[in-house]
Amino acid sequence: MPFQLRHASLGGRIFPMSDLTVVLTSCRRPDLLVATLDAFFATNDYPLHEFIVIEDSDDASVLDVPARYPGQPIRVILNGVNLGQHRSIDKAYSQVQTPYILHLEDDWTFPVKGIVARGIEVLKQDSQVGLVQLRADEDLPAAIKKVSPAFGDPGYWKIPPAAHRVWHSFTFNPTLKRLADYRQLPNGYAGFTSEAEISLHYKDRGVIMAWLSDTKVTHLGYGRSNYGSKTPRNLAGWMQDVQRFFSTATLKKWRRSVVRRVAHAKRKRNAGVGFPIDRHRFDLE
Repeated sequence: MPFQLRHASLGGRIFPMSDLTVVLTSCRRPDLLVATLDAFFATNDYPLHEFIVIEDSDDASVLDVPARYPGQPIRVILNGVNLGQHRSIDKAYSQVQTPYILHLEDDWTFPVKGIVARGIEVLKQDSQVGLVQLRADEDLPAAIKKVSPAFGDPGYWKIPPAAHRVWHSFTFNPTLKRLADYRQLPNGYAGFTSEAEISLHYKDRGVIMAWLSDTKVTHLGYGRSNYGSKTPRNLAGWMQDVQRFFSTATLKKWRRSVVRRVAHAKRKRNAGVGFPIDRHRFDLE
């Protein structure tokens, strides 16, 4: 059944029902969460069906967030325990009812109006695009700008799967996507062990990422991640690094790197184009 615009009730308030749901993931960073919400609501001019904040912890203070923004359709999901990023996102997406999702994290700023409408227009106009990246132009590697100059009325770069062996086909940074595309994943994001695996999944299917121009969306949370492990900076930490370097996990990582390089070479050959690679920006393994 096609999606129809109507009105929805949330907490006794009536909101015009749009074609967009925002899902914001957070984990024990209430200060950054509030800064992100303040920045987003200050400039957003696209109607929202619902704004879901999913807190991947037991930090009940997040339940007070909707009261700070009485004019916004915010609903908080408090996991109570740490499910992990992928499972937490799957949980939130399972409750989305609109054709489009704006995926956000709790550490970004949004100084420009109109970017959401422009991004959705890209998804409507270009069926090859599976994801619209909203990060600032300065974060787009120069090598990709040379391959695919921005074009079209919304103004965006199209990043082909062969542009890099791992990245720039998927990200959990601020992005717009179709709910229907997400639902094609048989096990959701929890079926993948990493963001890189999801990116490779879409590369193998020829999915293109669009990078919207002139958004000025910038990152606030450098060094504040609550996902992943942190090695202490002392002798014990140094010993851990040495053990990790010679571990089975490291050998498997090197093997994956070789496999990815071979697959990337095949993608470039099939595309018939020699894509330049900025190794300073891209070689992260």
